[in-house]
Amino acid sequence: MQNTTHENWNFKPLPIDKMNWYTEEDAPEGVPVLDLSVLHGAAGHEQQKNALDALRTAVTESGFFYVKNHGIPEQSIGAISNITRAFYGQPEEYKQAFGRHEQIRGYTGYRFESTARFFGTGQGKDLCMKYTMGPELTPEEVRSRVSSEDDIASNAYSANVFPDESFRAAWISYYSLVHHTSMQLLEAMATALNLSPESKDVMRDILIEKSCGELRFFQYPDVPLAACADVPGNNKDRMAAHFDMDVITLLYQTPSDNGFISLEAMIGENFVKIPAIRGTLVVNLGEILRLLMDNRIKATVHRVVRPPQNLHKGSARDVLVFFQAPPLNAKLRPIMLGSDTANDSVFNKLYYDAGNDGYVTFSKLRSHLFGEFIRHMEVTDEQHEADAHLFAQ
Repeated sequence: MQNTTHENWNFKPLPIDKMNWYTEEDAPEGVPVLDLSVLHGAAGHEQQKNALDALRTAVTESGFFYVKNHGIPEQSIGAISNITRAFYGQPEEYKQAFGRHEQIRGYTGYRFESTARFFGTGQGKDLCMKYTMGPELTPEEVRSRVSSEDDIASNAYSANVFPDESFRAAWISYYSLVHHTSMQLLEAMATALNLSPESKDVMRDILIEKSCGELRFFQYPDVPLAACADVPGNNKDRMAAHFDMDVITLLYQTPSDNGFISLEAMIGENFVKIPAIRGTLVVNLGEILRLLMDNRIKATVHRVVRPPQNLHKGSARDVLVFFQAPPLNAKLRPIMLGSDTANDSVFNKLYYDAGNDGYVTFSKLRSHLFGEFIRHMEVTDEQHEADAHLFAQ
């Protein structure tokens, strides 16, 4: 039975070839569309060099780009999308049975999480539902990747939860494909940035097959008319401005039926629209990589915005996001892009304090990064529920 308790919610299958896609010409300035096969030499040396130059510019100046010919078939995207949309259409009581909020796995309900609260960048809750999985690991593999009770408590290796075997198969298939693509992109970045052999070794530490990478499916239903961005006094965000706490993010997004573009990235001094282009993934770099590279690449702030009233119906969109991160026991060292003096960052302080160890584990860096955001969670929940009446069932 479809969930029809909210305005214009619809979870029927979406045929990819019938969607209202944008074209490569619609990509904003500074956000290039790069061909992954060309980056790896499929079109010859000269075109590879040009593509690597464009990649280097993108990661050091905007931190956002598209990638096509990424190796993930539309059939696999359709499989995970449609089976997850069908799940979202089930009654809330059924979906909640697959929620593991404390372990960051499974189902997360509409307006349950607050990116604004975590990052301290606004008010309100995320106007989407989410489903999350991490790496599929045996108990022995988990034990080999953790070294303390804190590692276990981090939930980086929590067990996944799936409604049924078909759902599990679609998710694991996509996870495997997108993780492979993320490794190919990081390898291309290492080449584009002319990394030293030592720094390439650090990148390889990040490229371990079974990482801490998380896959999340965000479903943003239509925004109710009363909650639209141009209603006086309303919040403007579907998800507040933030950067990603990972190494690299690979995002597949569908276009809204009515053409509204929700995703925006801070390119230069302004937020610009990032439209959905068929056959591409949107790629952005995370805070971990920025720290390891001593602020020489961009971990770009981005947000998801609400439509105006005249575009509230048909503004729904799906987003599949893979957040690539190292294993907890990865031995992280600086990835040098030059000989400049190191910046005064969280990672550089930890690395200096490590002394003769010569590395910082990802577990330790991760703990410090998340600790910096705990203070934002002290903001009262009432401030983030101020507009709850706009979304009443």
